[in-house]
Amino acid sequence: MNRRLACLGLLALLLGVPAPAGTPAMPDFLREDQPRARLLLLGVFHFANPGLDAHKPENGFDALSAKRQEEIAEVLDRLARFHPTRIAVEYPRDRQAGLDEEYARFLAGESKPEADETYQIAFRLGQRLGLDRLYAIDNDGRPYAEMEGMTEEQYNARVASLLEGVDPARIAAEAAWDERFEQMYDWEDALCARQTLREHLIYMNDEEVLRRHHGHYLVGDFKLGQGDDYFGPDLKTRWYNRNLRIFHNVLSIPFGPTDRVLVLIGAGHVPILRHAALSSPDFELVEVREVLGRGRH
Repeated sequence: MNRRLACLGLLALLLGVPAPAGTPAMPDFLREDQPRARLLLLGVFHFANPGLDAHKPENGFDALSAKRQEEIAEVLDRLARFHPTRIAVEYPRDRQAGLDEEYARFLAGESKPEADETYQIAFRLGQRLGLDRLYAIDNDGRPYAEMEGMTEEQYNARVASLLEGVDPARIAAEAAWDERFEQMYDWEDALCARQTLREHLIYMNDEEVLRRHHGHYLVGDFKLGQGDDYFGPDLKTRWYNRNLRIFHNVLSIPFGPTDRVLVLIGAGHVPILRHAALSSPDFELVEVREVLGRGRH
């Protein structure tokens, strides 16, 4: 009966109606008014694209041009108003010492201007806010044991065996999804060329856009497998594991309930990080559009 009353009390609270008589007080851990650190997940594209992602943009982003420098300054102004007390970047955590050295050289004026987003956004914002350190949070994901060290030849052979007997129409449908996603990426590349950086970051971090992009991980080889063989999902486990490790690294940053944490990271990571952040009792998630303002889509 007590459990039933507690559930009724929680439901009543969520619905905004009075709790039934005799309902026990809600435990402290369910309270919504307790202070939590504010977390801003800013998904970005790679300003100086190293060509490591599957999609290769045709329209380059010249971060060092006068026009883009003005746009970067606009973004920095708005991020400064959020006033992050901690900034985390997509840099291998086991190379934190290297990040510290690079940032120290930047603060000392000893480094050349770089086009990448870590330099243009994180370093410049950190300097502006007087932060003496940035935090490296990236990590390689851990695959299932049988996926470890799989060569391209082994992968292709495994895929070929799993596709034996599969309806060709189904294979064609999955190939069509890849083509449609590539068309969307090409359209977004062209959109980026027309938008200011602030506008494009708002677009990229829109919840619907993030969901749509994440869908690419759930088609194609994700669907490979037969019976108890879950080759496709097992293959993608590494990506999910990597992002859970990244979120773990965010939680490892020294912060308190009054801190404001900015995570600057490739937008592809954001859907999983966002899912974790929305469930985490440590953070209050701040939407990018609240900080950068609304822009044209």
